Amino acid sequence: MGKQNENRTYQKQVYKHTPQKYYIKGNQKVKRKEQALEWIARIVAMLFYPVYMLMVGFNKLVNYVKSKDWKSIPNTMRIRVSKALKKQNANPYYKSASSKSGKGTSKLTSGTKGFSFKFSSEDFKERALAAGNKSLELFNAHKIVAISVLTGIVVVAGGSYAWTHIHKAPTIDLATGEAHYVSINNTLESLEPLLEKPYIENLGFACLESYQVKANGKVLTNFKTEAEANQLLDNLKNMYTNNAAVEILEAFFNEKVEVSKGYVNIIQFGGYDELEPTLAFIVKGTKEEKLHEVQKGENYWVIANYYGVNPSDLEKANPDVKPETLQIGQKISLVVPRPLISVCTVEQAAYNTEMPFNVTYEETSSLYKEETKTKVKGVLGEKAVVAKITRQNGREIGRIIVEESVIAEPIDKVVYKGTKDPPPKMGTGVLSKPTSRGAVTSEFGWRWGKRHEGIDVGLPVGSDIKAADGGVVTFAGYSSSYGNYLIVDHGNNISTLYAHNSKLSVSKGEKVFKGQVIAKSGNTGRSTGPHLHFEVRKNGVPQNPRNYVTF
Repeated sequence: MGKQNENRTYQKQVYKHTPQKYYIKGNQKVKRKEQALEWIARIVAMLFYPVYMLMVGFNKLVNYVKSKDWKSIPNTMRIRVSKALKKQNANPYYKSASSKSGKGTSKLTSGTKGFSFKFSSEDFKERALAAGNKSLELFNAHKIVAISVLTGIVVVAGGSYAWTHIHKAPTIDLATGEAHYVSINNTLESLEPLLEKPYIENLGFACLESYQVKANGKVLTNFKTEAEANQLLDNLKNMYTNNAAVEILEAFFNEKVEVSKGYVNIIQFGGYDELEPTLAFIVKGTKEEKLHEVQKGENYWVIANYYGVNPSDLEKANPDVKPETLQIGQKISLVVPRPLISVCTVEQAAYNTEMPFNVTYEETSSLYKEETKTKVKGVLGEKAVVAKITRQNGREIGRIIVEESVIAEPIDKVVYKGTKDPPPKMGTGVLSKPTSRGAVTSEFGWRWGKRHEGIDVGLPVGSDIKAADGGVVTFAGYSSSYGNYLIVDHGNNISTLYAHNSKLSVSKGEKVFKGQVIAKSGNTGRSTGPHLHFEVRKNGVPQNPRNYVTF
């Protein structure tokens, strides 16, 4: 069992590769293309990493030489050695310590604590120059061999260092959050929960410097200069704050936005971003562009249904276009913007607004139950308001009332409410006039070469249309000729029709009583002016209404 459990630890090795994850199972071979690319990357790192480190070291040496103040170094050098008395007896050279020496010769003085050896700086310079010239002659004579040896040493030493970094990289265990080292080989002592893919931190030669705009830590742009990155953010804010008619109190980004210096992998680099295209990308959230050219008979509903989107999405994609003013040949965007950076503004606005009126009811026995009649018309009031309005990308998301004052108080509406029991909702056999006013403008019979199957009564739009008798509504709807119309069945094979209405107050299947308001007059359908077209039918055949109703 122990051996079986031990083998299970080799079944899966998991590596984290931002932003994607992949898995290597058992002894399964990695795809040839990926394996080849990985080895090429290792070889490139081995070859160029030593050169990079050599360049770094050389730059440090140059900076050190430039920063050193060589004028402060004395012309003579003093060497102190302890236990000078012992060396004085052992070497006869020290016996002439009291003698004076000429220019270019050495001079020794001794004491109880030690001795000092002085020599001229010019003598030192001559010897150093001679040694340097001799080394240069040897280098020129064996130039190829020297360069080859030095290059080999640098490549082997630096390559070994780079190879070690590739095969042994510090990683972070996501399960524990601790840093540790993991060796990648054919046998593993333990299975790590999740390992970072190997990375060489110092390969600066493979990256380009850029100024990045980040939103919530995500890199959105790469600019060549910091000024361009800041200009992008300024232009983005100006889109929603550059309005002289609005008092902007505050403007800020909804996300955590920052401009910082970063580095871009040279392999993934496609060029520095430009200001205007990048601004459009930030606002729309995508570089995708889809346009539709408006055709004859199309509106937002038709276009939205064709592409399977909501009409509201088209309004968001085209904030500057009014849906009711679409023109043939006009191009509209189909891409709904999802901004990568949202601009929030707080503005102070002063405006007047209406105050609603209340409705009160008074009972009266002069009206049937469920009937109402206005006694006093309501009048809206008016007040002055000062408010703080919060918008996100130009759309209002909040409003706080700061101050308000009444300009005019509203006047309540008073309505009569009927209490009288209505007549039975069935036909009485006697029809009454469907309107309380209006004159007959067209009679029943032949008109303009066609049979006119009813009587027309001229009425202002919105006048009450009443049921000529009690009964059941058998039709309530619209047609191209009658417009909005109703048919009421009164029983005994008698029915009435009411056409060209602006509004229908009852629906199919509803029972109505004689004199009940069932519609409002209008001018819908095939009509030359506001009027009521009234028909009386017996067994479905139009009859002259004057035979049943007195007008």
